[in-house]
Amino acid sequence: MSTMPLQNGGGWALEAQAQQAMKQPAAARRGRRGATLLLLLRVGALCASAAAAALAAAATLRRAPFRFLLAANAIVAVYSASEAAAAAWEVARGATLLPEAMQLWFDFAHDQGFGYMALAAAATAARDAAGCGGGGRDEGWTTSGSEAATTAAACVRADVAVGLGFAGFAFLALAALVTGFRVACFLATGSRFPPPASY
Repeated sequence: MSTMPLQNGGGWALEAQAQQAMKQPAAARRGRRGATLLLLLRVGALCASAAAAALAAAATLRRAPFRFLLAANAIVAVYSASEAAAAAWEVARGATLLPEAMQLWFDFAHDQGFGYMALAAAATAARDAAGCGGGGRDEGWTTSGSEAATTAAACVRADVAVGLGFAGFAFLALAALVTGFRVACFLATGSRFPPPASY
């Protein structure tokens, strides 16, 4: 049985379908790489903010800036843990946990908000910890007698907590850049994946 020749551009349509089928796996690979990058950034933010919160609690809870650092980084750690779980779901299943548009805007908005909260807390605690570096005599850091070694250790913990707070912000800022790119791709193409090179 012989086949009829394709008419009215039928050959072009078959070729276009074949090219589209080949582009699908490439888009999925690009999307998986982006989701894996987000997963790594979320885990980094989780580790940095949880460590900052623990050190802020150990440094001194008598000082209001460190209570703020503790609270902000604890909130960021909980958020990062839930977002890491959502990113792991996306890597494993290839789909977002929420509907795609809602998930993209949720991630972008919350990365921005919690990132600025982490930055504000770290900056406030850094200002307070700066008084500790001059021997602890400034702004209520005491260093009399046997308390000098304890105060020096508290100053080191405070400095490390502030540094980890800034690191948590950095991870969230990078995640906000990635999620912002995904929102822009969604607005341009209707998908969180970047457009193909020939788009």
